[in-house]
Formats: sequence, structure tokens, C-alpha cells
Amino acid sequence: MQNLKKEIRSQMRLKRLNLSKAEFWDLNDQILEHVKTINWAAYQYVHIFLPIKENNEVDTFEILSFFKYQYPNLKIVIPRTNFKESKLENVVFDHYQTVLRKNEYQIPEPVYGHLIQSDLIDVVFVPLLAFDEDGNRIGYGGGFYDRFLSTCKKDALKIGLSLFPPLKENLVADEFDIPLNQCITPERHYIFSNKKL
Repeated sequence: MQNLKKEIRSQMRLKRLNLSKAEFWDLNDQILEHVKTINWAAYQYVHIFLPIKENNEVDTFEILSFFKYQYPNLKIVIPRTNFKESKLENVVFDHYQTVLRKNEYQIPEPVYGHLIQSDLIDVVFVPLLAFDEDGNRIGYGGGFYDRFLSTCKKDALKIGLSLFPPLKENLVADEFDIPLNQCITPERHYIFSNKKL
């Protein structure tokens, strides 16, 4: 299974990098339209990853901009990687004050900011390279998000963002893998009825 995941990671990275700029932004715009249909007023804290632009990750800055103007009271939380402890720290994001700097993996992260506990977070946007029709995902392989999601409250909504549809083959989840509740692609908004939540 690990070899299969490695192969899928490689294929999906290449598929993203082969998108033209026009294709990439068109797919991002379609994802944003789905995000706009959700009633964000029902939530207080939303955790959102920031994109590795060099990898053509879904551009979540577009979503941040939407939240800024349409849901100014929504509390946004962004991750900062603590490599020593192999975990993510949850930093409150301020549209005007937060200073970002790229880490060694080209991930934009907050230089400083107020940390909050994971159990306050209502929704987590989860980065991924691929997912299947049951909500299993393949990330970059570091396990940071699975460890982080295990510390969130049980009913926290886990939403993947993907530029591409789900894989046809079923991804066998490892013991510590935490599935998505939903995934938003350009074509549609998937809602999963998985049991392991």
C-alpha cells in the first residue's frame, strides 16, 4: 500500500504541475463557488492551510479573501509547523496584522500570533494530493494532519480541497488515517458517510 501511495503522490503532483495558469485559476474559481454555498455563519473557528504555490496547491488565499469580506466575524486559524515535535500549531490569522514567511517546504506560515487549542476548531480545510469516494485521502506523507485532526473535537468538520475528482480505486486507510467528512472539487461538493469519525 505504501508503494501505491508513493506512486499516486508522484502522479498527482505531476498532474497539478502540468496545469496551465489559465486551467489552474479556472479550477480554483470553481472550488471557491462551492465554498460560497456553505453557511459559514454557523461556525466560529475555521482552520485553513495556506498553499504551496510551487506545487500548484489549491489557492486558499482566494477563500481567505471571501471570508474577509463576507464573514468578517469568522475566526480564521492557520497552521504553523513545529518540526521538533512533529505537530501543527494553530495560530489565529489576522487579515491585516499576520506576517507570513515560507518554511523550508515553501509553506507560508505565520511568524508570530496567538495560539489556540485544537478543540476549539469547528472546521478544518485539509490539504491533499488525492482522495477516494469514501473520503480517504493521500497527503504528503508526513502525518502532520492526521496527528492534528486526532486532537480536534470529534464533530469538527474535515473538508478536503482537490483540483481533481476522486480516484476510482479505493484507498485502504492506515490505522491512524482520519477520513474527510467532505471534499470540494471544481465539479462538485462531495459529502461522505464514513464511519470512522
